[in-house]
Amino acid sequence: MSIEKYKWLNDIYKDINFKNLPHGIIINGPSGIGKNILANKICESIIINPSENSGRDHMSLIHNNSHPDMYVLDKDKLGVNDISRRKESKNWDDEKGFRDVISFLNLTPSIAKNKVALIHNADLMTNEAQNALLKSLEEPASFSYIIMTTNRPRSLNQTIYSRCQLINIKNLSPEEVNNWLSDTGITEYTAMDFPSFATPFNILEDIQNNNQNSYKDFVTLIDKFTSNKVDQVQVLKDINDIDIGFIEKINYLIEFLKILLKSRLTDSGLSGTYKEFNKTNFNKLKISNIIDELNNLRFDFYSVSSINETHVMNYFLSQLKISIKQ
Repeated sequence: MSIEKYKWLNDIYKDINFKNLPHGIIINGPSGIGKNILANKICESIIINPSENSGRDHMSLIHNNSHPDMYVLDKDKLGVNDISRRKESKNWDDEKGFRDVISFLNLTPSIAKNKVALIHNADLMTNEAQNALLKSLEEPASFSYIIMTTNRPRSLNQTIYSRCQLINIKNLSPEEVNNWLSDTGITEYTAMDFPSFATPFNILEDIQNNNQNSYKDFVTLIDKFTSNKVDQVQVLKDINDIDIGFIEKINYLIEFLKILLKSRLTDSGLSGTYKEFNKTNFNKLKISNIIDELNNLRFDFYSVSSINETHVMNYFLSQLKISIKQ
């Protein structure tokens, strides 16, 4: 996947000083913004020596995930054995066997000048795993590099950040999204058809999966509920029928309430999907408090063992019911 196709990523890449590259890099940004594309491009530039004629061979190995000097860790949960597997450990990994990041980085390069470990979703590392990684960041070999991607800011221990360069990929403006959609050949949708936090690749995935109307459907259901056209049991069932995850539902709810609140704070009317809410009465402080609660829940979601989604949604629907009157 050529990075030149994605201007917002290519602009960041072109600003990286590879002559003075730190041995630890964290690429942070929302899901669907293109972190993996940027991370892979950085890894390629670390491994491939422009002065050599073997660049094509290296590239082929990288794309086939078989380059001996590149180690990719991409799992839903990252424990200490993924980073530094103890010699006495008998924890076999179906993908990596007994291999780990630290032992990989400690070996000299096989066919390239440098070695690079790419850790996707590094914010899923346990504290023990982060502590295990720290030594390699504190005392890196001259040839070793660690590239990490995270979906959430400040999700790693501060000691990790203090030893890495942080690259934040910001979400695109509506104009940038529209330009990208047009360049991709998509003309029937614009940024206004999606929530403001929607990222390019998530938008593309929604369109491909025929979920491009999910947010509009969600707002329509909230309108029916607050206007007493459906009861709480029914709206909860209808929301669950929308093909989105729990955090996405929370994000949708935050987006909706922010737009509602902004319209009152700026004394501006609502249009399109939101126009029915011009008739509503609500307490701005209550809406603001609900947004704060939702943001706290979103933050806590990644640090608790389990959340009863039905209970949570019932609670916030009840809060909406008493806060928004039509």
